[in-house]
Amino acid sequence: MALTPQAHILCIDDDEIARESAQVLLSRWGYRVSLAESGAAGLELLKEDPPDLLLVDLQMPGMDGIEVLEQVGEMDPSIVCIMVTGHATLQKAVEAMKQGAYDFIPKPFPPDELKLAVERGLERRGLILETQALREEKAVMETNFMTLVAHQMRSPLAAVRQLLEVPASQALGPLPPEYKTFIDRAAGRLDLLARTIDTWLAMSRLDEEGIAQRKTPVPLSRLLADLAARADADVKAAGQDLVIEAPPSDPTLEVDLESLLEALYNLASNAVKYNQEGGTITVGCNLRGGQVDIAISDQGPGVSAQEAAFIFEEFFRSKRPEVKAKPGTGLGLAIARRVVRAHGGDIKVDPESAPGATFIVSLPG
Repeated sequence: MALTPQAHILCIDDDEIARESAQVLLSRWGYRVSLAESGAAGLELLKEDPPDLLLVDLQMPGMDGIEVLEQVGEMDPSIVCIMVTGHATLQKAVEAMKQGAYDFIPKPFPPDELKLAVERGLERRGLILETQALREEKAVMETNFMTLVAHQMRSPLAAVRQLLEVPASQALGPLPPEYKTFIDRAAGRLDLLARTIDTWLAMSRLDEEGIAQRKTPVPLSRLLADLAARADADVKAAGQDLVIEAPPSDPTLEVDLESLLEALYNLASNAVKYNQEGGTITVGCNLRGGQVDIAISDQGPGVSAQEAAFIFEEFFRSKRPEVKAKPGTGLGLAIARRVVRAHGGDIKVDPESAPGATFIVSLPG
């Protein structure tokens, strides 16, 4: 995204002569100029008509230049800020740069110094806007690509899977046992591929902003009850037990219930998949310092210390035979971590939980 032909510059300075000088020079060079005599007035103008570049005096009564920089950074970090002051010191320059100032010029400033600083600042602004536009274009292309790939792959997969149902059901006559085994294996691989595509597509659609917009107050007891209900069929089918250890109190969490529940269910279903025969899945909770820890444990082979560093990476699969033999996409834990982090929390595997694996989801309480 390129700058408009007439870039907009906002000058905030309590010195009337400095403001008028800046307006005369900047207007002569073809820029559109707005003036404000204080930090508060400048921020109001900025809200109404955002500039491309901001010239701000360091020392002003009330709100000084550093405070203005802080608020501009929160409002629109793409605006390029240049600090101007009659009391230039290295310490002040460093402080201004830390707060996001692009450049620092003393006053009274020679016109050529101001012109050079403004031109360089506007070049910087143009690069920032171009980068933002490219990122937005890339995001749109990725979304469209994922949708196209998913559609182009799912349709033929569904057709082949449906065709396999005919010989699998032996509707046209009995098959030799060897043939039925091969057909069942092929159907299983197709089902796994279809689940991988669905998981891949779900991961591409996850975004922190969307999750934040869907957050609502949810009691911890509701979250645990919904998790138990969703995991119940998997647990029973595997001949295992599920134990929920609820805390004595029932804090309310600000969460997107559906995405967080799916992340926790992913951990619970993994626990069922890798658990020992007839084992128990335990969901425990710990409340500490405004944080809620939800621990999901199994009694399976666990996670080695070497694998713990990579287990949340996309497409990571354990090389241990007893784990590798189980079907999986290598995306479930990566999605769970992305969801939990979008909630302002984190997820980790406890290396001290052997035998078995314990995954701990920490959320703000």
